[in-house]
Amino acid sequence: MGILQRLTSRYLSWYYTPGRYGVQVANYSTAMLYETQPNLRAAVSFLADNAAQVPLKVYDRVANDDRQRILDSPAALLLERPNDDMTAFELKRAIYSDLLLYGRSLVLTLKDAKTPSGWQLRHIPATWIISYRGAWPFSPEAIIIGTAGKYIEVTADNFLLFHGYSPTDPTLAAEPVRALQDILHEQVESNVFRRQMWQRGGRFNAYIKRPKDVEKWSDEAFERFKTTWDNSWAGDKAPDAGKMPILEDGMEIAQVQFNSRDAQWSEAKKLGREDVAGVYHFNPALLWPGSGQTYASAKDNARALYNDALAPTLMEVTERINAFLLPRVGENERHYVEYDITIKTEGTFEEKLAALQSSAGAPILTRNEARAKLNLPALEGGNELITPLNVLSGQLDAPIQILQAPPQLKEAPKSYKAKPDTEQTEEMADIFRAFFKRQRASILPKLGAEKKRGNIKADDWWDADRWNSELSDALYPIALKQCTEKAKATLRALDIDDDYSEKRTENYIRSMADRRARWVNATTKKELDQVEDWDGDEDADRASYSGVFDLAEGDRADTAGSAFATAVAGFAALEALNQSGVQTATKTWEVTSGNPRDTHAAIDGETVPLNETFSNGAEWPGDADALDASEVSNCQCTVTITI
Repeated sequence: MGILQRLTSRYLSWYYTPGRYGVQVANYSTAMLYETQPNLRAAVSFLADNAAQVPLKVYDRVANDDRQRILDSPAALLLERPNDDMTAFELKRAIYSDLLLYGRSLVLTLKDAKTPSGWQLRHIPATWIISYRGAWPFSPEAIIIGTAGKYIEVTADNFLLFHGYSPTDPTLAAEPVRALQDILHEQVESNVFRRQMWQRGGRFNAYIKRPKDVEKWSDEAFERFKTTWDNSWAGDKAPDAGKMPILEDGMEIAQVQFNSRDAQWSEAKKLGREDVAGVYHFNPALLWPGSGQTYASAKDNARALYNDALAPTLMEVTERINAFLLPRVGENERHYVEYDITIKTEGTFEEKLAALQSSAGAPILTRNEARAKLNLPALEGGNELITPLNVLSGQLDAPIQILQAPPQLKEAPKSYKAKPDTEQTEEMADIFRAFFKRQRASILPKLGAEKKRGNIKADDWWDADRWNSELSDALYPIALKQCTEKAKATLRALDIDDDYSEKRTENYIRSMADRRARWVNATTKKELDQVEDWDGDEDADRASYSGVFDLAEGDRADTAGSAFATAVAGFAALEALNQSGVQTATKTWEVTSGNPRDTHAAIDGETVPLNETFSNGAEWPGDADALDASEVSNCQCTVTITI
């Protein structure tokens, strides 16, 4: 038996969840706690509703740096309308709410010929799950669900199970509410105590005090005084209610007030809110603003909600949909789902308008487009884009503002030159140098043997697939590491939060390594082919072929290493900003060598917006997707990013 088989041999044909999901707090189930406890309800509904607002979009990865949104594929149609009686928002809210309360959520994936996608998604409440079935503890073969005494078994090909982490069982999740069990129990008991006080004695705030040394009241005298007081001073129908009462026999009215400070109810309530917010990883000021909250801090907290608090849950749902739902519904293997967080973090309409105008250098809305935003009818001739006479083409430093003058910069623009470090350049050159040495040791003996047979043109001595694969495999890990290093350095230099994902660059870095390997080996083959014909002098002939590799291990390794490291650095800087969502940066092409190509010298200093190409069609120096080998080989140009 294998390791996993021996480890999981205790699982035979059935394994059960330990009872119904959720916790019990003072006879309150998890569902009842959600319904009755305001702090828990506020936190869960706030997070679930905000997460459900983020759209899940389907994209086609046309190329590593090109993607297009898909609207009519099975997954796109299914996520837009999951079933006949539920919207996309409602489904996502149910999934996220279950994850936040129970740490897991179940969705049935059922074929349905009546829907445009041919499928439907149906959320199943976590409390309907009775047990799991299977002999494998890492994923159930079936789930038993039921309610009102009726049960059904659903096999794994008909459901998606989202679940969090458990330190004891990979099939279960530690319910987030369980971490709040004590604080919720305290809140429940505190609410019960306060309710009892109001019901049993909390309404009075005064009583009448009679001196002990006056004549003792008889029962008849006490009843007479009480009746007179009730009829005259107490109740909504008493004629003297609200007036100053007339007392007798030295009586006094004593005040009684409840002191909430002594009971520390306010402090306990605040602590409970902070504990709930802590378990769900968000700033409590988002829901319960404090006295020190400012507009700027509220704005930053709102963005942090999506970048920090909700991002892990959104990613968990998205990755499971990509891994299991898309193949199940027959989605194209190039398609993938991604949540579009930009709708919540891209700023207000005024902020977006100012940024777009600054990038364009001129107005970007026609009069009719502006009137449409105010629900006003279109005007004749209002579809022309009017540019004032004082705004010149390309005048990026003085775009007009529609409502107000451009705000003054609070600090100078930040810039970063995407140039490899000396250590990175040498590291890449060493990879080429070691490769050329291995190539020399393999090829030179074969060349000598072929020439002796007079068969030097047969190319039997050259294995292109081998050399391309070997060089690409050597370049890829170094290029990926340098890309990550340079991307993080870019974010630090521009003072941008580091949310960089190396995994998103793996495919493109691999394609860069493959292409660079083909170009380098093609150059080596061409130079070997150009060596003079066999002249009968074996030593002299081998020396001339050796000269090709002498040059390769020397100058070619240095220039190739520098050029590839520079190309990786340029891509890394742009990718870092693209992943961070920066929209208002510019990039500048800069020539750094003393003898540049004429085509590169012609665009030295050219500046364009971050998401546009330079006039030669390239995104950055060394962009092999837009430039051919003659424009990329040995290129030392760099790109400078400015925010």
